[in-house]
Amino acid sequence: MGSRTGSQWTSTAIVWPKQKSEHLTPSRVSCAPCARWRLITLIQLVVLSVSPFLVTAADETSPLEDRDIAVAVESVRIADLKPHIATLASDALQGREGGSAGGQAASAYLIQQLRQRGFSTAANGLDVQEFAGGMRNVLATVPGSDARRRDEVVIVCAHFDHVGFGTQRNSRGPIGQVHNGADDNASGVAGLLEVIEAIRSLPHPPRRTLLFAFWDGEEKGLLGAKHWVSSPTRPLKQIKLVINSDMIGRLRPEGVELTGTRAARGLRQFVSEANSWEPKAHLDFTWDMRADSDHHPFFAAGIPALMLHTGKHDDYHRPSDDADKLNYEGTQRLTRLMLLLALRAAEADELPAFRAESRGETKDQQCRIEQPLPPPAARLGITWNSKLSEQRIVEITEITPQSPAAAAGFNIGDRLLRFAGYRVSDVPEFRSLVVIADREVTVTVQRPGRSEPLELSVSLTGEPSPLGLKWRTDDAEPDSVILTQVIPHSPAALAGLKPLDRIRSADGHSANSVQFRDAALRLPINVTFERGGVVATTLITSIANVTFSKQ
Repeated sequence: MGSRTGSQWTSTAIVWPKQKSEHLTPSRVSCAPCARWRLITLIQLVVLSVSPFLVTAADETSPLEDRDIAVAVESVRIADLKPHIATLASDALQGREGGSAGGQAASAYLIQQLRQRGFSTAANGLDVQEFAGGMRNVLATVPGSDARRRDEVVIVCAHFDHVGFGTQRNSRGPIGQVHNGADDNASGVAGLLEVIEAIRSLPHPPRRTLLFAFWDGEEKGLLGAKHWVSSPTRPLKQIKLVINSDMIGRLRPEGVELTGTRAARGLRQFVSEANSWEPKAHLDFTWDMRADSDHHPFFAAGIPALMLHTGKHDDYHRPSDDADKLNYEGTQRLTRLMLLLALRAAEADELPAFRAESRGETKDQQCRIEQPLPPPAARLGITWNSKLSEQRIVEITEITPQSPAAAAGFNIGDRLLRFAGYRVSDVPEFRSLVVIADREVTVTVQRPGRSEPLELSVSLTGEPSPLGLKWRTDDAEPDSVILTQVIPHSPAALAGLKPLDRIRSADGHSANSVQFRDAALRLPINVTFERGGVVATTLITSIANVTFSKQ
């Protein structure tokens, strides 16, 4: 494993120094002034003696600096992830079945690695929780540095067991060979070890307590996580968030599935803002909270829980899930995201409470609710000559029956010169202008066989759309709106917005505020939005003011 520079620290307790007994022993003959003098002297001695410790405590509660977090994130390296995965996914560990010799060897490796990172005893953060069948959870605790928040706990976890030689119940075959489980879940365990080391390199711990948990028995029915929830080493009421990493070794272009963001209000925003390190991961948010990994026992207990998962594949639960098939760049990227999620949660002023409505929300419901609206009906009802449009000429080749264009008396062969007072110079600009135009417009055309242009009055279908957007709100995503429709060729479409984008703010105003709606009526506006877990900004400008000319 590669070495790292950085500090190693333990939690600091305030120790009251002992004073010499003669300073504390009252005289046999006392008087009120003398007693007051002795009391003042005693207070001064105590204040002076503990002041260095009070300064240290104050320093510990200060937020971590961005530069320190950046150094920690950069310290997560492929060269450090690979040896962990190679060891855990080696034939020597015989598939790490819970309770087996290979599983015990895997937990021994984790204990060794934690000791190297300064977790030496139970008093110093290392705990082994044994349960049925020779299985054991391996736990490491980093106490929070903020006295007001250290009783709040963020759990970051991964399961280290796999299916051994496989059975008819848990293997996709062939049975009887070592199922190494490089992706499932040596990848998540390696990531968690690197998260721990990165946090140990910080100048001081985060504000909240971090509990790092390596679960055993996941493949036998989430046994390790269920055991911890039934026999917790910290009171359940202290657990504010769980971040679970299960199979992060096969990142593909479609991104990483992220489960659980509906378990508390604002978790999607929380995750997206943590996804800030380049290259940013594409996040596939799902509503479907299945009992398929160790986050679920916490969710069932009413604790917000997230899971990172790069998806199943042909090698899933087969002997062929080997280390040489992993996407190590992707594993590094997701480990860094896991680190940023842990730090953001541990440093936040407040963390949201469990959202009970999430219990009944499913992926099918997500598909129905997030189904974009169909495009609106065509406002004018014409098509044009594509060859001539390349020469910036808009010549009508077809008129939709019973459309506004038909009702206004347009003819095939008419060439559009002006629309709603603006000169028509090419098709893209013209299509955009139709979107924002008022219902009643005047159109100037050049008709074949006429020497003079002809003006036609048109009543367009539907209402003008200055932005080209429709949206809805969602209780699970406060301070944002979800785009259900982006009209093609509208100002919003030209700015790059798409259906299902989440707009967070416009000109600095929260997207669910009255000020946002007022800002949306004025262009240009600067919009912050999120798409697939990536936060970006764009400028929506007025088509008429910027693109078109009235000459």
